[in-house]
Amino acid sequence: MEHLWFFVGILAGAAVRSPLEYLAHSLRDRRVVTPSPTVIVWQLFLIVLLIEFWIASLSVSKDAMGIGQFLLFLLLPFGAMVLATLSKPTVKPDVDQFTEFESQRNVFFFILAALPVISLLRELVAGESIPFDADLVYRILVFVGALLGLFIKKRRTAFVHALAMLALISTYLLDVYATVPV
Repeated sequence: MEHLWFFVGILAGAAVRSPLEYLAHSLRDRRVVTPSPTVIVWQLFLIVLLIEFWIASLSVSKDAMGIGQFLLFLLLPFGAMVLATLSKPTVKPDVDQFTEFESQRNVFFFILAALPVISLLRELVAGESIPFDADLVYRILVFVGALLGLFIKKRRTAFVHALAMLALISTYLLDVYATVPV
C-alpha cells in the first residue's frame, strides 16, 4: 500500500501546476492583462491547500489503511485539481477574470466545502475517533468559509473573504502540521 501514496504526490503536483501557471502568466503578461486580486489570492490558497494535502498524506501514509480509506483520501487532491481548473481564468486582454471566477463560484465553493467533509468521512470509515481539537476546528472553519463563499458577490467582500481563507489555510498548515516530519 505504501507505493500508492506516491500517486497522491503526483496528483498534488499536477494540481499545483494550474495555479502556478496562472500566476506566472499573470506576471509575464501584466502589461496587457489586469489580474483579479481575488483570483490571485484563491490561486495562492490552492497552492497552500495542496501543500497541506501533501503533508497530510505523509502523516497518514504511516497508518494502516484499507483501500476505501485511501480512495477517500485520494478525493482530496482530485477535488483540489478540479478547484484549480475551475478557478484558473483566461490570461488575455479584455477578460474580466473576476467575472470568470464568479461564473464558477457555486461549483468551486461546493467542492471546497466537500473537502473537509470527505476528510472527516475518511477518518470515520477508518474507525478513528474525531477529537474536538485544532484540526477539527480548522476543518469546520474551512467548511463554513466555503459555504459563506456561495453568498458573497461584491468584489471587495470577495477579496476580503479570499484573504481570510488564505490566512485560515496557512494558519492551519503551520499550526496542525508544524511537527510532521517531511
